[in-house]
Formats: sequence, C-alpha cells, structure tokens
Amino acid sequence: MTKQIRCEECGAPMQPHTDGRRYTCGHCGAEKQVAIDTEQLAEGMRLDLSNVEAFLVGLASSLLHAFPGKTRVLHEGSQLILLELNLDPHMYVAKRELAGQYTAQYKKLVRGVALKTKVLPVDEWVKQLTQSIADHANQTAQVAQVLAQLRGTI
Repeated sequence: MTKQIRCEECGAPMQPHTDGRRYTCGHCGAEKQVAIDTEQLAEGMRLDLSNVEAFLVGLASSLLHAFPGKTRVLHEGSQLILLELNLDPHMYVAKRELAGQYTAQYKKLVRGVALKTKVLPVDEWVKQLTQSIADHANQTAQVAQVLAQLRGTI
C-alpha cells in the first residue's frame, strides 16, 4: 500500500512513479523523492520463510539483478550453496551446511576484513539485510541527487 504524499509547493496529493520512490504533483508539476523503508523492501521480497531454501534462491536472484558487483552466489547442481552480499561495511552471508540447513551470518567489515561475525536466525538476518539495503539505496539516491544538482550548476 502506497502512503499519501502531499506536495510541499501547493499541498495537492502527489502521484507515485512505478519505482515507489519518486512522486509528481499533478497540479503544479513538482517532483519529490522519498526514502525507501524496510517495510517496502520486505513487502517487495514477499517474505515467506516457511521454505528457507526457496526464499534464499529467490533472494539470490533478486540480489544478483539489483547488486551484480556486490553479490556472489554459488550453486551445486540446483542447490544454492552460498549467497553473499557485500554492502561495505556490512556483509551478509547465507551458506548451506552439510546437513542441508542454512547458516545466516552478518559480518562487520573494516577495509575489507571481517572484524566481527555473528550467526543469526534467518528471520533476524533478513531484517538486518533489508535495513542495510534500504540504507544503501537511500545513500546512493542522495549521492545521485547531489551529483545531478552539481551538474546543473556547472
């Protein structure tokens, strides 16, 4: 469900773009970009942890598409063996153990070296992962916005 955003210029309701982050005022034409929150990401990933392997396979595919240079996925046959997402200084790892269960880890990186590693329950791992993705997306959007403004002034 999309929340109602009002135009800061005229107060009219704004219409969302398909990406859910940008809004345009139909009255005055003003545009606004809003931050992504973890609820949007969780809804978008359709969190269903009843089948962890199927969830992780779908997540791996989505992350490879969204973050190709930051995601590493290994398969053995049709089984997912390893999923890594490196959003420096945060790294998220899900790996299949010999018994067939998955271990979810969070690693705190400093200059590419893991200084701290925590094993987490998958649901907590997903919660932290979605928060890091939202933070990363919002920081990237802010950088893009600043660059666009700088280009406009040059």
